[in-house]
Amino acid sequence: MVKGHTHRSCHGCCQAVDRRNFLKNCGVAVVAAGGSLASFAACASEKDQTRTRVAAVFLMSMNTKEIWPYPGFDTKNRQREVLTRLREGCPEIELIPVTVENTSDMQKVIALKDRVGGYLVYTMTLVWSHRKEVVDIAGLGKPTVVADEFLGGSGVFLTGYGAIYDRKIPVVAVSTTRLSDLVLVVRQFANVRKSHTTAAQFARQCEQVYRGGFPVAGELRCVGDHVALTDIHKCIERFRRSRFLIIGRGQTGQEHDFLGVKGRYIDFDELQSRYEKIDHEEAAEWADRWSKQADNLPSGDYVGPSQPTPDAIQKAGGVYLAMLSLLKKYSTDTVTMNCLGGFAAGKLPAYPCLGFMQILNDGGQGVCEAMPDDTISMLMARILTGQPGFVSDPALDTSKNRIVYAHCVGTTKVFGSDGKSNGYRIRTLHNRDPRGACAESLMPAGYMTTSFRTNVGHKKMVIHQAKALGSLESEKGCRTKLIAEVRGDIGKLFNQWNQFGWHRVTVYGDVKEPLAEFGKALGLEIVEET
Repeated sequence: MVKGHTHRSCHGCCQAVDRRNFLKNCGVAVVAAGGSLASFAACASEKDQTRTRVAAVFLMSMNTKEIWPYPGFDTKNRQREVLTRLREGCPEIELIPVTVENTSDMQKVIALKDRVGGYLVYTMTLVWSHRKEVVDIAGLGKPTVVADEFLGGSGVFLTGYGAIYDRKIPVVAVSTTRLSDLVLVVRQFANVRKSHTTAAQFARQCEQVYRGGFPVAGELRCVGDHVALTDIHKCIERFRRSRFLIIGRGQTGQEHDFLGVKGRYIDFDELQSRYEKIDHEEAAEWADRWSKQADNLPSGDYVGPSQPTPDAIQKAGGVYLAMLSLLKKYSTDTVTMNCLGGFAAGKLPAYPCLGFMQILNDGGQGVCEAMPDDTISMLMARILTGQPGFVSDPALDTSKNRIVYAHCVGTTKVFGSDGKSNGYRIRTLHNRDPRGACAESLMPAGYMTTSFRTNVGHKKMVIHQAKALGSLESEKGCRTKLIAEVRGDIGKLFNQWNQFGWHRVTVYGDVKEPLAEFGKALGLEIVEET
């Protein structure tokens, strides 16, 4: 997604003869730099009153070590680039840039409410606390545009806008890799001053303009689908006999019922004790097998370390063996783990990503981030189709009618353990830490896919479909990035990211109807996204 803001130039400041002209040209810069609002008010009367003032709020972090788009992403340069494009394309708009890194910076945003005609909110990086800022700015009641940096602030954007949508606050959401789309929408702020447009009227007008740039949906012809489906009654029986482990979250030793499936909470100490007993030669064999089967990286420029150390891959083999031991002890083939938190806290000797890939390829489930909702969703897909799901952090690109499903764990056997394998590369994770290893799965193109997620607590399922187009080559976001062309109305795909969260589970096959039937049999309300 992309968002943009424009900064009014102060080229005349250095040549100004008196203080009055200096303030006239530089008042916007005072506010953008965090200067006093009194100074802004003093010079505001000197401004050209024919233009509509818009606060261009950039939600971004200067410390991008652990977040999207990637470590070291030049947020300031990207901010300047977006502002320049908007300044060139929106001459009737006077943008007042405000950078929000911390909650305290929101005072600058709120203080501008009576001095601007509206807000442009641009989520550039993945800082989860900024989700609240997105909602709070929309709640100010001014004409508002919310946009994001594609594969940068996508999670904050989607879940923040989803909360706004649920609150029925009229704003327009823009998610595109084409900055010209954002320029067209931002131009609509010019009408706010001319016609005293309300926030609701502004949102409708922007939506109409924005949708005018959506490509015409194609027929979406796909490769023949030969998914062998399990009878729904048998699906229910198998589902309710299932168990899974949740490592690194919850009350250790307790079990919880998830729609009839039992989830057991395990701490990292138990996994560590298993790791200490693994056969290191066997771990090395797995590391060697994964490395030999992996494709080489193509030549090109990469951000930070692109490949993990051999030691990291061997330790990943050890974590895999420790997980297998735990799964055997608890008579299950399914595990979800607080992997990022566990490794950061020093409770994991290595990330489980390569082991998760192997478990998925062998017909079980290895699921990121200790997420029961993802685990239940993947379990449904596997029981129904015999194929593994792919948990992802999606990002939308309306300029091409596409969604990108991105994550650092991906199966290389999307058609099931007996199906054909696709290629993969062994990479560092999104944080480029050479101590971490994951598989960048190069999933096949041409097939219809079905993406969904359950909200167990609210007994709901959200679902949509898209045609797989292959892998996105980009340094932004997580390592495996499956591109897909959306079936249906991509404009509706913005709305359901509050109750259902950012993640979606993608399974290959045109299986929306049988999955919905499965969900209904479990008592779930089905919500179609497109």
